[in-house]
Amino acid sequence: MNPRQLLIVEDEHALGKAIEFAVRRTGHLPSLAASGAAAMAHARKAPPDAAIIDIGLPDMSGLDLIQKLRSSNPSLAVLVVTAHGTLEHAIAARKNGATDYLVKPLDLKQLESTVNALLAGKGGTDVPSRASEKSAARPLEASGEMIGSALCLRRVFEGISRACIAREPVLITGPSGSGKALAAQVIHANSLAKNMPLSVLECSSIESETVLDAQKEGAVLLKEVTELTPRLQRHLAEALGKESGPRWLATSSLSPSDAMRQGSLRPELYYALSALHLELPSLQQRTSDIPALTAHFLPDGEVAPAAMSLLQAYDWPGNIRELKHVLGLASALAGKGKPVLPCHLPPHLAESAGRKLGPLAPAEMQAVLGRWLDGCLEAIPEDERNYDQLLDQLEGMVLQHLLGRFEDRPTYLANALRMNRTTLRQKLRRLGLVESDEA
Repeated sequence: MNPRQLLIVEDEHALGKAIEFAVRRTGHLPSLAASGAAAMAHARKAPPDAAIIDIGLPDMSGLDLIQKLRSSNPSLAVLVVTAHGTLEHAIAARKNGATDYLVKPLDLKQLESTVNALLAGKGGTDVPSRASEKSAARPLEASGEMIGSALCLRRVFEGISRACIAREPVLITGPSGSGKALAAQVIHANSLAKNMPLSVLECSSIESETVLDAQKEGAVLLKEVTELTPRLQRHLAEALGKESGPRWLATSSLSPSDAMRQGSLRPELYYALSALHLELPSLQQRTSDIPALTAHFLPDGEVAPAAMSLLQAYDWPGNIRELKHVLGLASALAGKGKPVLPCHLPPHLAESAGRKLGPLAPAEMQAVLGRWLDGCLEAIPEDERNYDQLLDQLEGMVLQHLLGRFEDRPTYLANALRMNRTTLRQKLRRLGLVESDEA
């Protein structure tokens, strides 16, 4: 393997060095720049074969830097790195020519494999430079806005960004009410053919090939594609193989494996759709997004903390669609300008949530903990960061909460959780949670 030149643009010194180390492990030659201007100067002296660029640079946006670098090197492969895994960032990165996209905190093993793919010309869908279009971060249309930042949505956002710059068919799966049709609208609204019409067909009502053949241009959304008859599915699979015709977007509430096992999805149709497959999570997997979704559905309303706790504890079998209707009813019962209280929520919701007030799902816990750690790292100067201090802060919050549950009695806490009393006393004193005589 011939070593390739790779430019790293990252203003956080420790992370830049870690990326540099990972690139050297792949056998390539990294160069580190801490700003957009420094990266431009380096690229003029020694044009790189590829670049890893952080979006949040001190002197310019990493998206603008991609355009500047590609103006003199149109074939430059670019990996975008960002601390904020939002849909807008994912789409903007792809539209500005990013070959691939990763979200912090980085997994260095994943970074190494991505770098190898990047330099081998396999790093996702390569987008030619479109500096004349100035296609950075177009705002999402009102009818196509996805709310949320949960960890489990990052893969969805990445898939949507790929779909926005491609023309291949897309399969969107997920439980009922999770936002499949909305994801399709977002893809179409941010695609290169967004000015073309988007037609919506309910597959349960299609009885003839004529309906499918009548779709000649724009994009077509097939809702619940598994409800097509086997004959129509075969016909659709053939249509997807043609170079001309509309762009097909399909949704299904069944997973492909379940649908094929049940016989409701023909394999040839699945394989024609599988190149771009997005799997949307249930609302139960992203309860940290419920406050943001609530603010979106009730822009002028207010939800009391106790009611919000119940909303986040409920299972939401109907997902976002159910949340929207519950909030609409609760807001009407509360009255204009009045906060939504637990008594305004449907009885079945409050009863079910009351029985299940418990720990967050692992993914949600990871997302919350990740946001807390990111905030700590941003607030603490680099030369003052200390891992043991972070652990002490986290353990202090855990023990402080547990003490409150056990009447501020360390002995009760130790007995209830089978902790060594002496060890607990030492921890409480060290963390300043009790005075020595109390412990």
